[in-house]
Amino acid sequence: MSAYVNHYPVNLPGVKNTTARFNGGMDVKYGINNSFTLDMTLVPDFGQVQSDNRILNLTPFEVKFNENRQFFTEGTELFNKGDLFYSKRIGSIPSYYDYSGVGNDKIVKDQKEAKVLNATKISGRTAKGLGIGIFNAVTNGMETEVEDAQGNIRMVETQPLTNYNILVFDQSLKNNSSATFINTNVLRRGSAYDANVTALLFNLNNKGNKYFVNGAGKMSYLRGKETSTGYSYGLKFGKQSGNFTWSYSQQYADDKFDPSDLGFFTNNNFLDQVLDFHYNVYKPSSWYNQLLSYFNILYSRRAIPGSFQTFSVEGGPYVQFKNLWSAEVNGIYTAAKNDFYESRNGQVYKTPESYSFVLYINPNRAKAYNFGGNIRYREQELFKGKEYNFYFFQNLRINDKIAFGLDLNFNPNYNYVNWVTAQGDKAIFSKYDRRTVENSFDAKYTFTNLMGFTVVLRHYWSDRRNKEFYLLKPDGNLSNYTGTPLNGLDRNYNVFNIDLIYTWQFAPGSTLSVSYKDAAETYDTYYTERYNKNLSGILNAPQNNSLSVRVLYYVDYLDLKKKRKKGLERFGLGISWPWV
Repeated sequence: MSAYVNHYPVNLPGVKNTTARFNGGMDVKYGINNSFTLDMTLVPDFGQVQSDNRILNLTPFEVKFNENRQFFTEGTELFNKGDLFYSKRIGSIPSYYDYSGVGNDKIVKDQKEAKVLNATKISGRTAKGLGIGIFNAVTNGMETEVEDAQGNIRMVETQPLTNYNILVFDQSLKNNSSATFINTNVLRRGSAYDANVTALLFNLNNKGNKYFVNGAGKMSYLRGKETSTGYSYGLKFGKQSGNFTWSYSQQYADDKFDPSDLGFFTNNNFLDQVLDFHYNVYKPSSWYNQLLSYFNILYSRRAIPGSFQTFSVEGGPYVQFKNLWSAEVNGIYTAAKNDFYESRNGQVYKTPESYSFVLYINPNRAKAYNFGGNIRYREQELFKGKEYNFYFFQNLRINDKIAFGLDLNFNPNYNYVNWVTAQGDKAIFSKYDRRTVENSFDAKYTFTNLMGFTVVLRHYWSDRRNKEFYLLKPDGNLSNYTGTPLNGLDRNYNVFNIDLIYTWQFAPGSTLSVSYKDAAETYDTYYTERYNKNLSGILNAPQNNSLSVRVLYYVDYLDLKKKRKKGLERFGLGISWPWV
Protein backbone atom coordinates (compact mmCIF):
# COMPACT_ATOMS: atom_id res chain seq x y z
CA MET A 1 0.00 0.00 0.00
CA SER A 2 1.22 3.51 -0.74
CA ALA A 3 -0.05 7.05 -0.33
CA TYR A 4 1.14 10.19 -2.13
CA VAL A 5 0.72 13.90 -1.60
CA ASN A 6 1.91 16.06 -4.48
CA HIS A 7 2.17 19.84 -4.69
CA TYR A 8 2.90 21.92 -7.77
CA PRO A 9 2.00 25.64 -8.03
CA VAL A 10 -0.21 25.43 -11.11
CA ASN A 11 -2.18 28.43 -9.85
CA LEU A 12 -4.97 28.04 -12.40
CA PRO A 13 -8.71 28.39 -11.69
CA GLY A 14 -10.29 25.00 -11.13
CA VAL A 15 -6.94 23.20 -10.92
CA LYS A 16 -5.69 22.02 -7.53
CA ASN A 17 -2.12 22.77 -6.55
CA THR A 18 -2.11 19.88 -4.07
CA THR A 19 -3.34 16.41 -4.95
CA ALA A 20 -3.35 13.04 -3.19
CA ARG A 21 -3.60 9.47 -4.37
CA PHE A 22 -3.53 5.96 -2.97
CA ASN A 23 -2.24 2.74 -4.50
CA GLY A 24 -2.50 -0.90 -3.60
CA GLY A 25 -0.85 -3.86 -5.27
CA MET A 26 0.89 -7.17 -4.77
CA ASP A 27 4.17 -8.84 -5.66
CA VAL A 28 4.34 -12.61 -5.94
CA LYS A 29 7.45 -14.80 -5.96
CA TYR A 30 6.80 -18.51 -6.39
CA GLY A 31 9.33 -21.30 -6.69
CA ILE A 32 7.81 -23.50 -9.36
CA ASN A 33 10.52 -26.10 -8.78
CA ASN A 34 14.22 -26.17 -7.99
CA SER A 35 15.03 -24.61 -11.35
CA PHE A 36 12.27 -22.12 -12.20
CA THR A 37 10.87 -19.09 -10.40
CA LEU A 38 7.81 -17.00 -11.12
CA ASP A 39 7.89 -13.27 -10.32
CA MET A 40 4.75 -11.21 -10.68
CA THR A 41 3.80 -7.65 -9.82
CA LEU A 42 0.16 -6.53 -9.85
CA VAL A 43 -0.60 -2.79 -10.10
CA PRO A 44 3.01 -1.94 -9.16
CA ASP A 45 4.03 1.37 -7.66
CA PHE A 46 7.32 2.83 -8.93
CA GLY A 47 6.82 6.33 -7.55
CA GLN A 48 9.76 6.07 -5.15
CA VAL A 49 12.30 5.08 -7.82
CA GLN A 50 15.18 7.53 -8.30
CA SER A 51 14.56 10.19 -10.95
CA ASP A 52 16.11 9.89 -14.41
CA ASN A 53 19.15 12.06 -15.14
CA ARG A 54 17.58 14.20 -17.85
CA ILE A 55 19.82 16.22 -20.17
CA LEU A 56 19.61 18.72 -23.02
CA ASN A 57 19.72 16.46 -26.06
CA LEU A 58 20.88 18.13 -29.29
CA THR A 59 21.32 14.89 -31.23
CA PRO A 60 18.76 13.32 -33.62
CA PHE A 61 18.54 10.22 -31.38
CA GLU A 62 16.81 9.56 -28.09
CA VAL A 63 18.70 9.33 -24.80
CA LYS A 64 19.05 5.95 -23.09
CA PHE A 65 18.37 6.08 -19.36
CA ASN A 66 19.33 3.59 -16.68
CA GLU A 67 16.61 1.33 -15.33
CA ASN A 68 16.04 1.84 -11.60
CA ARG A 69 12.81 -0.14 -11.11
CA GLN A 70 13.70 -3.24 -9.13
CA PHE A 71 11.32 -5.61 -10.93
CA PHE A 72 13.02 -4.83 -14.25
CA THR A 73 16.58 -5.10 -12.96
CA GLU A 74 16.49 -8.42 -11.08
CA GLY A 75 16.52 -11.75 -12.85
CA THR A 76 16.45 -10.30 -16.38
CA GLU A 77 19.70 -11.77 -17.73
CA LEU A 78 17.91 -14.12 -20.13
CA PHE A 79 15.65 -11.37 -21.47
CA ASN A 80 18.62 -9.13 -22.30
CA LYS A 81 19.97 -11.61 -24.86
CA GLY A 82 20.37 -10.03 -28.28
CA ASP A 83 19.95 -6.43 -27.02
CA LEU A 84 16.25 -6.43 -27.88
CA PHE A 85 14.88 -5.49 -24.46
CA TYR A 86 14.90 -1.90 -23.17
CA SER A 87 12.75 -2.25 -20.07
CA LYS A 88 11.95 1.47 -19.84
CA ARG A 89 9.73 1.02 -22.90
CA ILE A 90 7.25 -0.53 -20.47
CA GLY A 91 5.44 2.36 -18.83
CA SER A 92 8.36 4.74 -18.42
CA ILE A 93 9.42 5.66 -21.98
CA PRO A 94 6.92 4.24 -24.52
CA SER A 95 7.97 4.23 -28.17
CA TYR A 96 4.50 4.99 -29.55
CA TYR A 97 2.58 8.26 -29.33
CA ASP A 98 -0.41 9.21 -31.46
CA TYR A 99 -1.21 12.93 -31.42
CA SER A 100 -3.43 12.83 -34.52
CA GLY A 101 -6.51 13.39 -32.36
CA VAL A 102 -5.09 16.59 -30.89
CA GLY A 103 -5.14 18.53 -34.16
CA ASN A 104 -4.64 22.26 -33.66
CA ASP A 105 -5.92 22.21 -30.08
CA LYS A 106 -3.75 23.38 -27.20
CA ILE A 107 -2.17 20.68 -25.03
CA VAL A 108 -3.00 21.45 -21.38
CA LYS A 109 -1.52 18.36 -19.74
CA ASP A 110 0.41 15.62 -21.51
CA GLN A 111 0.81 12.19 -19.96
CA LYS A 112 4.26 10.79 -20.77
CA GLU A 113 4.26 7.58 -18.71
CA ALA A 114 1.80 4.72 -19.02
CA LYS A 115 0.63 2.96 -15.85
CA VAL A 116 1.95 -0.60 -15.58
CA LEU A 117 -1.06 -2.77 -14.70
CA ASN A 118 0.86 -6.01 -14.20
CA ALA A 119 4.08 -7.74 -15.16
CA THR A 120 5.14 -11.39 -14.96
CA LYS A 121 8.40 -13.20 -15.56
CA ILE A 122 9.24 -16.89 -15.37
CA SER A 123 12.87 -17.88 -15.71
CA GLY A 124 15.24 -20.68 -14.89
CA ARG A 125 17.47 -23.36 -16.35
CA THR A 126 16.93 -27.12 -16.58
CA ALA A 127 19.44 -29.77 -15.53
CA LYS A 128 20.36 -30.18 -19.20
CA GLY A 129 21.29 -26.50 -19.52
CA LEU A 130 18.17 -25.16 -21.26
CA GLY A 131 17.36 -21.68 -20.01
CA ILE A 132 13.73 -20.62 -20.46
CA GLY A 133 12.40 -17.12 -19.96
CA ILE A 134 8.82 -15.89 -20.31
CA PHE A 135 7.97 -12.25 -19.77
CA ASN A 136 4.66 -10.40 -20.03
CA ALA A 137 3.58 -6.89 -19.06
CA VAL A 138 0.45 -4.82 -19.65
CA THR A 139 0.30 -1.02 -19.55
CA ASN A 140 -2.78 1.17 -19.49
CA GLY A 141 -3.51 3.72 -22.18
CA MET A 142 -2.18 7.29 -21.96
CA GLU A 143 -4.38 10.35 -22.34
CA THR A 144 -3.57 13.97 -23.13
CA GLU A 145 -5.76 16.83 -21.93
CA VAL A 146 -6.38 19.40 -24.69
CA GLU A 147 -8.31 22.65 -24.99
CA ASP A 148 -10.00 23.86 -28.20
CA ALA A 149 -10.44 27.45 -29.40
CA GLN A 150 -13.73 27.78 -27.50
CA GLY A 151 -12.13 26.73 -24.21
CA ASN A 152 -13.62 23.25 -24.13
CA ILE A 153 -11.50 20.61 -22.42
CA ARG A 154 -11.34 17.03 -23.68
CA MET A 155 -9.14 13.96 -23.33
CA VAL A 156 -7.33 12.39 -26.30
CA GLU A 157 -5.84 8.89 -26.14
CA THR A 158 -2.21 9.11 -27.26
CA GLN A 159 -1.24 5.50 -26.48
CA PRO A 160 -3.63 2.55 -26.27
CA LEU A 161 -3.67 -0.35 -23.84
CA THR A 162 -0.47 -2.27 -24.69
CA ASN A 163 0.73 -5.83 -24.08
CA TYR A 164 4.48 -6.67 -24.06
CA ASN A 165 5.81 -10.22 -24.39
CA ILE A 166 9.25 -11.87 -24.47
CA LEU A 167 10.04 -15.55 -24.99
CA VAL A 168 13.61 -16.87 -24.64
CA PHE A 169 15.20 -20.30 -25.05
CA ASP A 170 18.92 -20.39 -24.26
CA GLN A 171 20.73 -23.72 -24.57
CA SER A 172 24.11 -24.07 -22.89
CA LEU A 173 26.62 -26.08 -24.91
CA LYS A 174 30.04 -27.47 -24.12
CA ASN A 175 33.07 -25.20 -23.93
CA ASN A 176 30.95 -22.35 -22.51
CA SER A 177 29.08 -22.11 -25.80
CA SER A 178 25.39 -21.39 -26.26
CA ALA A 179 22.56 -21.09 -28.76
CA THR A 180 19.61 -18.75 -28.17
CA PHE A 181 16.17 -18.05 -29.59
CA ILE A 182 14.39 -14.86 -28.50
CA ASN A 183 11.13 -13.26 -29.58
CA THR A 184 9.69 -9.92 -28.47
CA ASN A 185 6.13 -8.96 -29.23
CA VAL A 186 4.15 -5.75 -28.68
CA LEU A 187 0.36 -5.77 -29.16
CA ARG A 188 -1.68 -2.56 -29.01
CA ARG A 189 -5.43 -2.22 -28.74
CA GLY A 190 -7.29 -0.66 -31.63
CA SER A 191 -5.85 0.53 -34.92
CA ALA A 192 -2.32 1.18 -33.64
CA TYR A 193 0.36 -1.00 -35.21
CA ASP A 194 1.81 -4.14 -33.57
CA ALA A 195 5.47 -5.16 -33.54
CA ASN A 196 7.31 -8.47 -33.50
CA VAL A 197 11.08 -9.10 -33.42
CA THR A 198 12.71 -12.54 -33.60
CA ALA A 199 16.40 -13.37 -33.23
CA LEU A 200 18.62 -16.45 -33.36
CA LEU A 201 21.95 -16.12 -31.54
CA PHE A 202 24.97 -18.38 -31.16
CA ASN A 203 28.24 -18.25 -29.27
CA LEU A 204 30.82 -21.00 -29.94
CA ASN A 205 34.22 -21.53 -28.30
CA ASN A 206 36.85 -24.12 -29.09
CA LYS A 207 37.91 -26.72 -26.54
CA GLY A 208 40.51 -24.52 -24.87
CA ASN A 209 38.37 -21.35 -25.12
CA LYS A 210 41.16 -19.84 -27.19
CA TYR A 211 39.12 -19.00 -30.27
CA PHE A 212 35.48 -18.01 -30.63
CA VAL A 213 32.79 -17.17 -33.13
CA ASN A 214 29.42 -15.66 -32.34
CA GLY A 215 26.63 -14.16 -34.35
CA ALA A 216 22.98 -13.24 -34.63
CA GLY A 217 20.22 -13.11 -37.20
CA LYS A 218 17.27 -10.82 -36.47
CA MET A 219 13.97 -9.98 -38.14
CA SER A 220 11.49 -7.24 -37.24
CA TYR A 221 7.87 -7.26 -38.38
CA LEU A 222 5.53 -4.27 -37.98
CA ARG A 223 1.86 -4.78 -38.73
CA GLY A 224 -0.70 -2.00 -38.96
CA LYS A 225 -2.01 0.22 -41.71
CA GLU A 226 1.24 -0.67 -43.48
CA THR A 227 3.33 -3.81 -43.10
CA SER A 228 7.10 -3.62 -42.79
CA THR A 229 9.67 -6.42 -42.48
CA GLY A 230 13.32 -5.71 -41.73
CA TYR A 231 16.44 -7.82 -41.27
CA SER A 232 19.71 -7.57 -39.38
CA TYR A 233 22.68 -9.83 -38.76
CA GLY A 234 25.92 -9.78 -36.83
CA LEU A 235 29.04 -11.93 -36.99
CA LYS A 236 32.16 -11.83 -34.84
CA PHE A 237 35.15 -14.15 -34.55
CA GLY A 238 38.66 -14.03 -33.19
CA LYS A 239 41.16 -15.08 -30.54
CA GLN A 240 40.19 -14.41 -26.91
CA SER A 241 42.96 -15.81 -24.70
CA GLY A 242 46.64 -15.17 -24.29
CA ASN A 243 48.59 -11.93 -24.25
CA PHE A 244 47.66 -11.04 -27.82
CA THR A 245 43.99 -11.18 -28.80
CA TRP A 246 42.08 -9.97 -31.82
CA SER A 247 38.61 -10.01 -33.33
CA TYR A 248 36.73 -9.05 -36.48
CA SER A 249 33.05 -8.14 -36.40
CA GLN A 250 30.43 -7.17 -38.94
CA GLN A 251 26.99 -5.73 -38.21
CA TYR A 252 24.29 -5.20 -40.81
CA ALA A 253 20.76 -3.77 -40.71
CA ASP A 254 18.57 -2.92 -43.67
CA ASP A 255 16.47 0.25 -43.90
CA LYS A 256 13.35 -1.44 -42.47
CA PHE A 257 14.79 -3.20 -39.43
CA ASP A 258 13.17 -1.64 -36.34
CA PRO A 259 13.32 -3.21 -32.84
CA SER A 260 12.41 0.05 -31.07
CA ASP A 261 8.99 -0.95 -29.74
CA LEU A 262 10.54 -3.04 -26.96
CA GLY A 263 14.24 -2.33 -27.52
CA PHE A 264 16.52 0.71 -27.60
CA PHE A 265 17.10 1.84 -31.15
CA THR A 266 18.91 4.74 -32.81
CA ASN A 267 19.20 4.00 -36.51
CA ASN A 268 19.22 1.20 -39.07
CA ASN A 269 20.48 0.96 -42.66
CA PHE A 270 24.17 0.32 -42.01
CA LEU A 271 27.00 -2.13 -42.61
CA ASP A 272 29.65 -1.75 -39.91
CA GLN A 273 32.98 -3.55 -39.77
CA VAL A 274 35.38 -3.46 -36.81
CA LEU A 275 38.88 -4.89 -36.51
CA ASP A 276 40.07 -5.02 -32.90
CA PHE A 277 43.51 -5.81 -31.40
CA HIS A 278 44.58 -6.17 -27.75
CA TYR A 279 47.93 -6.83 -26.15
CA ASN A 280 47.67 -7.50 -22.41
CA VAL A 281 50.28 -8.28 -19.77
CA TYR A 282 48.64 -10.01 -16.83
CA LYS A 283 51.79 -10.96 -14.93
CA PRO A 284 52.50 -8.28 -12.29
CA SER A 285 55.83 -6.48 -12.26
CA SER A 286 57.55 -4.34 -9.66
CA TRP A 287 55.30 -1.32 -10.43
CA TYR A 288 52.05 -2.60 -11.98
CA ASN A 289 49.50 -5.39 -11.61
CA GLN A 290 48.13 -5.24 -15.16
CA LEU A 291 49.24 -3.55 -18.37
CA LEU A 292 46.70 -3.55 -21.20
CA SER A 293 46.52 -1.90 -24.60
CA TYR A 294 44.09 -1.90 -27.51
CA PHE A 295 43.67 -0.63 -31.05
CA ASN A 296 40.60 -0.85 -33.29
CA ILE A 297 39.47 0.28 -36.72
CA LEU A 298 35.84 1.03 -37.65
CA TYR A 299 34.53 1.32 -41.21
CA SER A 300 30.84 1.98 -41.77
CA ARG A 301 28.69 2.21 -44.88
CA ARG A 302 25.04 2.92 -45.45
CA ALA A 303 23.42 -0.27 -46.68
CA ILE A 304 20.61 0.97 -48.99
CA PRO A 305 21.73 2.66 -51.18
CA GLY A 306 25.35 1.77 -50.48
CA SER A 307 27.50 4.78 -49.58
CA PHE A 308 30.33 5.64 -47.21
CA GLN A 309 29.38 6.77 -43.70
CA THR A 310 32.40 6.89 -41.41
CA PHE A 311 35.93 5.68 -40.73
CA SER A 312 37.69 5.90 -37.38
CA VAL A 313 40.66 4.50 -35.48
CA GLU A 314 40.96 4.30 -31.71
CA GLY A 315 43.52 3.02 -29.25
CA GLY A 316 45.33 3.46 -26.00
CA PRO A 317 46.96 1.83 -22.95
CA TYR A 318 45.58 0.96 -19.51
CA VAL A 319 47.64 0.27 -16.41
CA GLN A 320 46.73 -0.79 -12.87
CA PHE A 321 49.45 0.13 -10.39
CA LYS A 322 50.54 -1.77 -7.30
CA ASN A 323 48.50 0.54 -5.05
CA LEU A 324 45.35 -0.43 -7.11
CA TRP A 325 45.10 3.00 -8.74
CA SER A 326 44.67 2.82 -12.52
CA ALA A 327 45.09 5.11 -15.51
CA GLU A 328 43.93 4.91 -19.11
CA VAL A 329 44.57 7.03 -22.20
CA ASN A 330 42.39 6.88 -25.31
CA GLY A 331 42.94 8.55 -28.65
CA ILE A 332 40.29 8.64 -31.39
CA TYR A 333 40.53 9.89 -34.96
CA THR A 334 37.39 10.15 -37.11
CA ALA A 335 37.73 11.00 -40.79
CA ALA A 336 35.37 13.32 -42.63
CA LYS A 337 32.11 11.40 -42.91
CA ASN A 338 28.64 11.40 -44.41
CA ASP A 339 25.97 11.89 -41.73
CA PHE A 340 22.47 11.00 -42.95
CA TYR A 341 20.72 11.71 -39.63
CA GLU A 342 21.86 15.11 -38.37
CA SER A 343 19.78 17.00 -40.95
CA ARG A 344 16.55 15.29 -39.76
CA ASN A 345 15.26 15.17 -43.35
CA GLY A 346 17.39 12.38 -44.86
CA GLN A 347 19.79 14.80 -46.51
CA VAL A 348 23.49 14.05 -46.14
CA TYR A 349 25.68 16.34 -44.03
CA LYS A 350 29.41 16.12 -44.74
CA THR A 351 30.78 16.18 -41.21
CA PRO A 352 34.38 17.40 -40.90
CA GLU A 353 37.11 15.19 -39.50
CA SER A 354 37.78 15.25 -35.77
CA TYR A 355 40.05 13.78 -33.16
CA SER A 356 39.90 13.45 -29.40
CA PHE A 357 42.00 12.40 -26.42
CA VAL A 358 40.79 11.15 -23.04
CA LEU A 359 42.70 10.55 -19.80
CA TYR A 360 41.03 8.47 -17.06
CA ILE A 361 42.28 8.27 -13.46
CA ASN A 362 40.60 5.75 -11.14
CA PRO A 363 41.48 5.31 -7.45
CA ASN A 364 41.53 2.36 -5.11
CA ARG A 365 37.80 2.18 -4.30
CA ALA A 366 38.46 0.22 -1.13
CA LYS A 367 39.92 3.30 0.54
CA ALA A 368 37.68 5.26 2.90
CA TYR A 369 38.39 8.40 0.87
CA ASN A 370 38.96 8.10 -2.85
CA PHE A 371 38.79 10.43 -5.83
CA GLY A 372 39.38 10.36 -9.56
CA GLY A 373 38.01 11.53 -12.88
CA ASN A 374 38.81 12.12 -16.51
CA ILE A 375 39.79 14.86 -18.92
CA ARG A 376 38.69 14.86 -22.56
CA TYR A 377 39.61 17.10 -25.50
CA ARG A 378 37.98 16.93 -28.91
CA GLU A 379 38.56 19.10 -31.96
CA GLN A 380 36.40 19.41 -35.07
CA GLU A 381 38.25 20.69 -38.12
CA LEU A 382 35.42 22.83 -39.52
CA PHE A 383 35.52 26.27 -37.84
CA LYS A 384 38.06 24.79 -35.39
CA GLY A 385 35.33 23.56 -33.10
CA LYS A 386 36.65 22.51 -29.69
CA GLU A 387 35.16 20.48 -26.87
CA TYR A 388 36.56 20.05 -23.37
CA ASN A 389 35.30 17.81 -20.60
CA PHE A 390 36.49 17.82 -17.00
CA TYR A 391 34.96 15.22 -14.70
CA PHE A 392 35.88 14.80 -11.03
CA PHE A 393 34.41 12.54 -8.37
CA GLN A 394 35.17 11.86 -4.74
CA ASN A 395 33.77 9.45 -2.18
CA LEU A 396 34.10 9.57 1.59
CA ARG A 397 33.15 6.72 3.90
CA ILE A 398 33.38 8.05 7.46
CA ASN A 399 32.46 4.72 9.01
CA ASP A 400 30.17 1.75 8.34
CA LYS A 401 27.14 4.01 8.82
CA ILE A 402 27.91 7.24 6.94
CA ALA A 403 29.10 7.70 3.35
CA PHE A 404 29.14 10.65 0.94
CA GLY A 405 29.72 11.07 -2.78
CA LEU A 406 30.23 14.12 -4.99
CA ASP A 407 30.38 14.25 -8.81
CA LEU A 408 31.34 17.40 -10.75
CA ASN A 409 31.25 17.62 -14.55
CA PHE A 410 32.14 20.65 -16.68
CA ASN A 411 31.78 20.38 -20.47
CA PRO A 412 32.32 23.55 -22.55
CA ASN A 413 32.07 23.56 -26.38
CA TYR A 414 33.22 26.32 -28.71
CA ASN A 415 32.38 26.85 -32.40
CA TYR A 416 30.59 23.54 -32.87
CA VAL A 417 28.28 23.14 -35.85
CA ASN A 418 25.06 21.09 -35.87
CA TRP A 419 21.46 21.18 -36.98
CA VAL A 420 19.30 23.76 -35.24
CA THR A 421 15.94 24.03 -37.06
CA ALA A 422 14.07 23.41 -40.31
CA GLN A 423 12.45 25.76 -42.81
CA GLY A 424 10.06 23.66 -44.83
CA ASP A 425 12.21 20.91 -46.36
CA LYS A 426 15.43 22.86 -45.76
CA ALA A 427 17.79 22.06 -42.89
CA ILE A 428 19.33 25.00 -41.03
CA PHE A 429 22.58 24.54 -39.09
CA SER A 430 24.31 26.89 -36.68
CA LYS A 431 27.73 27.51 -35.20
CA TYR A 432 27.34 27.76 -31.45
CA ASP A 433 28.99 27.73 -28.08
CA ARG A 434 27.66 25.43 -25.39
CA ARG A 435 28.39 25.05 -21.72
CA THR A 436 27.23 22.09 -19.62
CA VAL A 437 27.66 21.82 -15.86
CA GLU A 438 26.40 18.84 -13.87
CA ASN A 439 26.77 18.50 -10.12
CA SER A 440 25.40 15.66 -8.03
CA PHE A 441 25.68 14.81 -4.36
CA ASP A 442 24.66 11.63 -2.61
CA ALA A 443 24.73 10.56 1.01
CA LYS A 444 23.84 7.37 2.83
CA TYR A 445 23.24 6.92 6.54
CA THR A 446 22.62 3.47 7.97
CA PHE A 447 21.04 3.50 11.43
CA THR A 448 21.08 -0.31 11.69
CA ASN A 449 21.29 -3.19 9.26
CA LEU A 450 17.49 -2.87 8.97
CA MET A 451 17.10 0.91 8.76
CA GLY A 452 18.67 3.76 6.84
CA PHE A 453 18.16 6.61 4.42
CA THR A 454 19.72 7.85 1.20
CA VAL A 455 19.60 11.24 -0.47
CA VAL A 456 20.59 12.29 -3.99
CA LEU A 457 20.75 15.91 -5.19
CA ARG A 458 21.43 16.79 -8.82
CA HIS A 459 21.61 20.05 -10.75
CA TYR A 460 22.17 19.96 -14.50
CA TRP A 461 22.58 23.08 -16.63
CA SER A 462 23.24 23.18 -20.35
CA ASP A 463 22.78 25.89 -22.96
CA ARG A 464 23.24 26.59 -26.66
CA ARG A 465 24.30 30.07 -27.78
CA ASN A 466 24.03 30.35 -31.57
CA LYS A 467 26.55 32.59 -33.30
CA GLU A 468 26.03 32.08 -37.06
CA PHE A 469 23.51 30.22 -39.21
CA TYR A 470 24.05 28.10 -42.33
CA LEU A 471 21.95 26.40 -44.97
CA LEU A 472 22.66 22.75 -45.73
CA LYS A 473 23.16 22.49 -49.50
CA PRO A 474 22.17 19.44 -51.62
CA ASP A 475 25.82 18.39 -51.86
CA GLY A 476 26.03 18.06 -48.05
CA ASN A 477 28.12 21.18 -47.46
CA LEU A 478 27.10 24.40 -45.68
CA SER A 479 26.57 27.90 -47.08
CA ASN A 480 25.86 31.14 -45.24
CA TYR A 481 22.21 31.59 -44.36
CA THR A 482 20.69 34.71 -45.93
CA GLY A 483 16.98 34.20 -45.25
CA THR A 484 14.66 35.82 -42.73
CA PRO A 485 16.19 36.42 -39.28
CA LEU A 486 16.21 33.38 -37.01
CA ASN A 487 15.31 34.22 -33.44
CA GLY A 488 14.44 32.24 -30.36
CA LEU A 489 16.72 29.29 -31.16
CA ASP A 490 19.12 29.67 -28.24
CA ARG A 491 18.56 27.16 -25.46
CA ASN A 492 19.04 27.26 -21.71
CA TYR A 493 18.00 24.09 -19.89
CA ASN A 494 18.09 23.54 -16.14
CA VAL A 495 16.88 20.57 -14.13
CA PHE A 496 17.07 20.10 -10.37
CA ASN A 497 16.16 16.97 -8.40
CA ILE A 498 16.15 15.85 -4.79
CA ASP A 499 15.46 12.19 -4.05
CA LEU A 500 15.37 11.27 -0.37
CA ILE A 501 14.17 7.89 0.86
CA TYR A 502 14.02 6.35 4.32
CA THR A 503 13.68 2.57 4.55
CA TRP A 504 12.92 0.37 7.55
CA GLN A 505 12.71 -3.41 7.37
CA PHE A 506 10.32 -3.93 10.26
CA ALA A 507 9.89 -7.68 9.65
CA PRO A 508 11.62 -10.28 7.46
CA GLY A 509 10.95 -9.21 3.86
CA SER A 510 8.65 -6.38 4.96
CA THR A 511 9.58 -2.72 4.59
CA LEU A 512 8.26 0.72 5.34
CA SER A 513 9.66 3.46 3.11
CA VAL A 514 9.10 7.21 3.18
CA SER A 515 10.16 9.18 0.11
CA TYR A 516 10.45 12.89 -0.55
CA LYS A 517 11.05 14.21 -4.06
CA ASP A 518 11.60 17.71 -5.32
CA ALA A 519 11.85 18.36 -9.05
CA ALA A 520 12.12 21.50 -11.15
CA GLU A 521 12.77 22.00 -14.84
CA THR A 522 13.12 25.09 -17.03
CA TYR A 523 13.57 25.12 -20.79
CA ASP A 524 13.86 28.73 -21.88
CA THR A 525 15.15 30.47 -24.97
CA TYR A 526 17.08 33.04 -22.92
CA TYR A 527 20.57 32.27 -21.68
CA THR A 528 23.06 33.46 -19.13
CA GLU A 529 26.66 32.36 -18.89
CA ARG A 530 26.83 32.58 -15.11
CA TYR A 531 26.35 29.30 -13.28
CA ASN A 532 25.16 30.87 -10.02
CA LYS A 533 22.35 32.70 -11.84
CA ASN A 534 21.19 29.43 -13.40
CA LEU A 535 21.29 27.67 -10.04
CA SER A 536 19.40 30.51 -8.40
CA GLY A 537 16.89 30.52 -11.27
CA ILE A 538 16.07 26.82 -11.05
CA LEU A 539 15.80 26.95 -7.25
CA ASN A 540 13.29 29.80 -7.55
CA ALA A 541 11.36 28.14 -10.38
CA PRO A 542 8.10 26.28 -9.65
CA GLN A 543 8.96 23.11 -7.74
CA ASN A 544 7.10 19.82 -7.88
CA ASN A 545 7.13 18.36 -4.36
CA SER A 546 6.03 14.83 -3.59
CA LEU A 547 5.83 12.98 -0.27
CA SER A 548 4.97 9.30 -0.21
CA VAL A 549 4.67 6.47 2.28
CA ARG A 550 4.85 2.87 1.11
CA VAL A 551 4.36 -0.34 3.10
CA LEU A 552 5.39 -3.69 1.66
CA TYR A 553 4.28 -6.58 3.86
CA TYR A 554 5.78 -9.99 3.16
CA VAL A 555 3.63 -13.09 3.54
CA ASP A 556 5.29 -16.52 3.42
CA TYR A 557 2.74 -19.04 2.18
CA LEU A 558 4.65 -22.03 3.59
CA ASP A 559 4.83 -20.35 6.99
CA LEU A 560 1.07 -19.70 6.94
CA LYS A 561 0.47 -23.29 5.95
CA LYS A 562 2.54 -24.56 8.91
CA LYS A 563 0.72 -22.28 11.35
CA ARG A 564 -2.64 -23.40 10.04
CA LYS A 565 -1.61 -27.03 10.34
CA LYS A 566 -0.53 -26.52 13.96
CA GLY A 567 -3.79 -24.70 14.71
CA LEU A 568 -5.87 -27.54 13.31
CA GLU A 569 -3.85 -30.13 15.22
CA ARG A 570 -4.44 -28.23 18.48
CA PHE A 571 -8.16 -28.65 17.99
CA GLY A 572 -7.77 -32.32 17.06
CA LEU A 573 -8.82 -31.84 13.47
CA GLY A 574 -5.75 -33.62 12.02
CA ILE A 575 -4.70 -32.89 8.47
CA SER A 576 -6.99 -35.14 6.49
CA TRP A 577 -9.46 -32.48 5.34
CA PRO A 578 -9.24 -31.75 1.60
CA TRP A 579 -8.83 -27.99 2.06
CA VAL A 580 -5.84 -28.29 4.43
